Amino acid sequence: MSKLRVLTVCTGNVCRSPAAAVMLRQAIAEAGLADRVEIGSAGTSWEAEGMPMDERTELALERAGYARPFEHTASTIHLHELLCWDLVLPMTAEHAQTLRRMAEQAPREGAAPEIVMWRRFDPKAPEGAPETEIAVEDPWYEGQAAFDRTIRHMRRSLPGIIEHLRERLG
Repeated sequence: MSKLRVLTVCTGNVCRSPAAAVMLRQAIAEAGLADRVEIGSAGTSWEAEGMPMDERTELALERAGYARPFEHTASTIHLHELLCWDLVLPMTAEHAQTLRRMAEQAPREGAAPEIVMWRRFDPKAPEGAPETEIAVEDPWYEGQAAFDRTIRHMRRSLPGIIEHLRERLG
């Protein structure tokens, strides 16, 4: 059986999406699914292409109990790559909209991935809330406390994502 491929997406791929990938990899390993699920991350903007993970994100992950090293190089999502993933987890409604516009260009029916907001799996997110109300906000312009808070809030979605992956895997 081929692996289920899951991609996390934010703007520059240096804060939220690489942190989400780190957290999700650990949750998948703890759930015993590491041999069945592959995790990646990307950004919708090219501006940080080739950059490492933001130092504030690395510190927030470490403070939350995740072990270094966090090997990461920012990349930008393109249509040909998007179509290689099964599940895509964007951080904001804008990311989701960008990804859905890209997916509409898929050359054949059924080639596009499932696109679901990361916080759709957060038990504290209002059920049925519009995507604009369940964003993982960008901590970029704030201090370290915002990065720590972002990691804590993002962790709430992990059990729901793992449950969704188990369902997809059958």
